[in-house]
Amino acid sequence: MHLLPLLTLTSGLLSYTLASAPALRSLDTAPVLHFTLTRRGGKFAPTEFARDYVNLTYLAEELEKTEARFNLTKREVKGNKLVRKAKNNEVGGRDPSALMGEVAADGVWYAKVKIGDPPQEIEMDLNMLVSDFYVVTTTSRKGSRYDDFFSQSAQKSLDRPYPTCYQHTDLFTLPAINDPLPLSFPYCRPSKFSRNTLGPSGSSLGLAPSEHLSQTGSISLFKQLLEKEVIQHPIFSLMLINGQDGVLSVGGTAASTIEMVVSQTENALNQLDGTEKGDVGPVEKLAPLVKRSRHGKEVVTKREDWETGWVWTGVQGAEGWWQLLMRGVWVDGSKVLQNQAVVIDINSPFILAPPLAVKAFYASISGSRPLPPPFSNFYVFPCLNPPTLHFEFSGTPFPFMQGGRGAEWSGIPGGKFSLGRLEAGSGYCVGAVVETRMGIREERDEVVHDGKKGRSTPSRGGLGGNGMRDVWVIGEGFFRGVGGVFDFKEHRVGFRAY
Repeated sequence: MHLLPLLTLTSGLLSYTLASAPALRSLDTAPVLHFTLTRRGGKFAPTEFARDYVNLTYLAEELEKTEARFNLTKREVKGNKLVRKAKNNEVGGRDPSALMGEVAADGVWYAKVKIGDPPQEIEMDLNMLVSDFYVVTTTSRKGSRYDDFFSQSAQKSLDRPYPTCYQHTDLFTLPAINDPLPLSFPYCRPSKFSRNTLGPSGSSLGLAPSEHLSQTGSISLFKQLLEKEVIQHPIFSLMLINGQDGVLSVGGTAASTIEMVVSQTENALNQLDGTEKGDVGPVEKLAPLVKRSRHGKEVVTKREDWETGWVWTGVQGAEGWWQLLMRGVWVDGSKVLQNQAVVIDINSPFILAPPLAVKAFYASISGSRPLPPPFSNFYVFPCLNPPTLHFEFSGTPFPFMQGGRGAEWSGIPGGKFSLGRLEAGSGYCVGAVVETRMGIREERDEVVHDGKKGRSTPSRGGLGGNGMRDVWVIGEGFFRGVGGVFDFKEHRVGFRAY
């Protein structure tokens, strides 16, 4: 039985295990903080309610939102290297006091964390395109709210790392940590005269590997955890169990725990299957995750080096995002593309591919074709012939969105690769690999202010662009069945199939 279906069957057991602090801490050579991840609004559902065909207008809107997130930065030469930095906030009509990223938005993966005394639970949105960790409190009742007024442990500061933010320190209740931990963070309260004060409250955890994408200049959450020796490795890992549940591990991975839970569940299912067939044998008890000595001390039953079992590839391109070189794209056992630049963004509901690449990709799938404008970014393929797909990193192909002939997943025709039928009764399904024209159309990527003329004019092309021309975006679909670990120190990413 494959690991991914087993993980789906045992998601409840896995959630319980992840909440068990002693068990998790004992499985790694260093302390690891495991957070349960949830996709706000539930799994990505482009089909109409109780129907299996897509809403193309909704898909186009989601594509526009996804692409807009990549257009908030520009490239600059810093010393002897090319880096990404935040654009001027006035670009695109944004509020000058707004930080990059939007808290409490639908379709974003988040973890819950408790701040203050008494603890106030807020939702911490993951953002792989920025590096700031901050908390926002507005005057609206939307989102999840932290208010320093109601925390006895809040330490206020007059330091302002950003126009609307003060540097605060308060107690954080973290997984597997017995005592609350004091951590510093920008605490942002938009002006009552700003439109941002009508938005939701919440928090953003920046996971980008470069400090150049920090707008506040404050010490990151990872650095503070390392300085306080809460974690020993500057890494985090992601694993999505299904379309709405996952695991974020800070300082290590959950690989050992996940494989142990899967193994135990598989053994239990095999025993149950044997019992139903009349093959009654001695019932084996599940091995405990943690054994204790007679003195009450935990005895480690399994210890793994967090680096083993992962296929590593180095980060490249302009410093800022998790950008890698994908060595190959495989369709039904044939390599159809090679040496493709990719950026990883778990909040993207699609796999985005540049125009030439997406044409070559779908040309290898028999019967596929692009849709006419205004939905020409999307392609369809025969629902009864879903492809077998692999992305290759460092010489190792990783399966994703697998589905054989006639396969169905979650009631959607066409298997995991399908977003849904093109229309009611159609034999064609819309593919999850979508064409993106970022960095190509018009390239209005930076606004330059001309002091002599007293006006701003768009600058076309050059380093001011977002640099996304000919670059793929690997979204959440790839991580359902493939785990990823991200190393800040060594500037690399590791993958592992489950």
